[in-house]
Amino acid sequence: MAQGKKGYNSNNQNSNQQKVKHSGAKNTTYTPSSGPNKGVEQHLTTGWRLSNGELIAIKCVTTSKSNLSEKGWFGSVACTFTNTKTGVQSFHWGTMQKNGGKVVIDGMAFVINPRAKNGGYAGTFIRSN
Repeated sequence: MAQGKKGYNSNNQNSNQQKVKHSGAKNTTYTPSSGPNKGVEQHLTTGWRLSNGELIAIKCVTTSKSNLSEKGWFGSVACTFTNTKTGVQSFHWGTMQKNGGKVVIDGMAFVINPRAKNGGYAGTFIRSN
Protein backbone atom coordinates (compact mmCIF):
# COMPACT_ATOMS: atom_id res chain seq x y z
CA MET A 1 0.00 0.00 0.00
CA ALA A 2 2.87 2.40 0.67
CA GLN A 3 4.24 1.78 -2.81
CA GLY A 4 0.93 2.77 -4.41
CA LYS A 5 0.91 5.99 -2.44
CA LYS A 6 4.47 6.81 -3.49
CA GLY A 7 3.68 6.24 -7.16
CA TYR A 8 0.53 8.34 -6.88
CA ASN A 9 2.43 11.28 -5.36
CA SER A 10 5.13 11.31 -8.02
CA ASN A 11 2.53 11.18 -10.81
CA ASN A 12 0.49 13.90 -9.13
CA GLN A 13 3.53 16.20 -8.98
CA ASN A 14 4.28 15.71 -12.68
CA SER A 15 0.72 16.57 -13.68
CA ASN A 16 0.82 19.85 -11.72
CA GLN A 17 3.83 21.31 -13.56
CA GLN A 18 3.14 24.65 -15.25
CA LYS A 19 3.77 25.27 -18.92
CA VAL A 20 6.77 27.48 -19.68
CA LYS A 21 5.86 30.83 -21.27
CA HIS A 22 7.58 31.41 -24.63
CA SER A 23 6.48 34.96 -25.46
CA GLY A 24 4.91 38.13 -24.14
CA ALA A 25 4.03 41.71 -25.09
CA LYS A 26 3.09 45.10 -23.62
CA ASN A 27 2.10 48.43 -25.07
CA THR A 28 2.25 52.01 -23.88
CA THR A 29 1.64 55.55 -25.09
CA TYR A 30 4.02 58.39 -24.26
CA THR A 31 4.97 61.92 -25.33
CA PRO A 32 8.74 62.57 -25.64
CA SER A 33 10.06 65.77 -24.07
CA SER A 34 13.04 66.01 -26.44
CA GLY A 35 14.23 64.80 -29.83
CA PRO A 36 12.64 64.94 -33.29
CA ASN A 37 9.21 63.78 -32.03
CA LYS A 38 9.09 66.23 -29.10
CA GLY A 39 5.50 66.81 -27.99
CA VAL A 40 4.05 64.24 -30.42
CA GLU A 41 2.18 61.28 -28.92
CA GLN A 42 4.03 58.03 -29.63
CA HIS A 43 2.71 54.47 -29.42
CA LEU A 44 5.16 51.75 -28.36
CA THR A 45 4.64 47.99 -28.34
CA THR A 46 7.38 45.78 -26.91
CA GLY A 47 7.54 42.02 -26.97
CA TRP A 48 9.80 39.04 -26.45
CA ARG A 49 10.01 35.52 -27.77
CA LEU A 50 12.14 32.48 -26.98
CA SER A 51 13.36 30.95 -30.23
CA ASN A 52 15.65 27.91 -30.21
CA GLY A 53 16.72 28.78 -26.66
CA GLU A 54 17.59 32.39 -27.57
CA LEU A 55 15.68 35.46 -26.40
CA ILE A 56 14.46 37.82 -29.13
CA ALA A 57 13.48 41.32 -27.91
CA ILE A 58 11.06 43.27 -30.12
CA LYS A 59 10.40 47.02 -30.10
CA CYS A 60 7.79 48.62 -32.40
CA VAL A 61 7.18 52.37 -32.34
CA THR A 62 5.21 54.85 -34.43
CA THR A 63 7.27 57.28 -36.51
CA SER A 64 6.70 60.53 -38.40
CA LYS A 65 5.77 58.30 -41.39
CA SER A 66 3.03 56.52 -39.37
CA ASN A 67 -0.40 57.58 -40.60
CA LEU A 68 -3.63 56.61 -38.83
CA SER A 69 -6.22 54.99 -41.11
CA GLU A 70 -9.99 55.37 -40.78
CA LYS A 71 -10.12 51.85 -39.30
CA GLY A 72 -7.76 52.78 -36.43
CA TRP A 73 -4.47 51.29 -37.69
CA PHE A 74 -1.11 53.06 -37.99
CA GLY A 75 0.88 52.25 -41.12
CA SER A 76 4.70 52.42 -41.28
CA VAL A 77 5.51 51.36 -37.73
CA ALA A 78 9.25 50.77 -37.15
CA CYS A 79 10.00 47.34 -35.61
CA THR A 80 13.41 46.24 -34.39
CA PHE A 81 14.14 42.60 -33.50
CA THR A 82 17.23 42.05 -31.32
CA ASN A 83 18.77 38.67 -30.46
CA THR A 84 19.90 39.30 -26.88
CA LYS A 85 22.49 36.51 -27.04
CA THR A 86 24.29 37.50 -30.25
CA GLY A 87 23.30 41.18 -30.47
CA VAL A 88 22.16 40.76 -34.09
CA GLN A 89 19.38 43.19 -35.03
CA SER A 90 16.88 43.18 -37.89
CA PHE A 91 14.47 45.91 -38.95
CA HIS A 92 10.95 45.49 -40.35
CA TRP A 93 7.97 47.73 -41.13
CA GLY A 94 4.62 46.83 -39.60
CA THR A 95 1.14 48.13 -38.91
CA MET A 96 -0.17 48.86 -35.40
CA GLN A 97 -3.70 48.97 -34.04
CA LYS A 98 -4.15 52.26 -32.17
CA ASN A 99 -6.47 50.79 -29.54
CA GLY A 100 -4.65 47.84 -28.02
CA GLY A 101 -1.22 48.10 -29.63
CA LYS A 102 -1.41 44.91 -31.72
CA VAL A 103 1.35 44.95 -34.37
CA VAL A 104 1.26 42.89 -37.57
CA ILE A 105 4.31 42.38 -39.82
CA ASP A 106 2.88 40.82 -42.99
CA GLY A 107 6.25 40.06 -44.62
CA MET A 108 7.21 37.80 -41.71
CA ALA A 109 3.70 36.53 -40.88
CA PHE A 110 4.41 37.81 -37.35
CA VAL A 111 2.12 39.38 -34.75
CA ILE A 112 2.77 41.07 -31.40
CA ASN A 113 -0.44 41.19 -29.37
CA PRO A 114 -0.34 42.74 -25.86
CA ARG A 115 -4.01 41.83 -25.24
CA ALA A 116 -3.59 38.09 -25.77
CA LYS A 117 -4.27 35.98 -22.71
CA ASN A 118 -1.55 35.24 -20.16
CA GLY A 119 0.58 38.37 -20.65
CA GLY A 120 0.58 38.86 -24.42
CA TYR A 121 1.86 36.99 -27.43
CA ALA A 122 4.64 37.48 -29.94
CA GLY A 123 4.98 34.98 -32.76
CA THR A 124 3.81 33.70 -36.09
CA PHE A 125 0.24 33.77 -37.27
CA ILE A 126 -1.72 31.96 -39.95
CA ARG A 127 -3.98 34.17 -42.02
CA SER A 128 -7.45 32.70 -42.57
CA ASN A 129 -9.28 33.86 -45.68
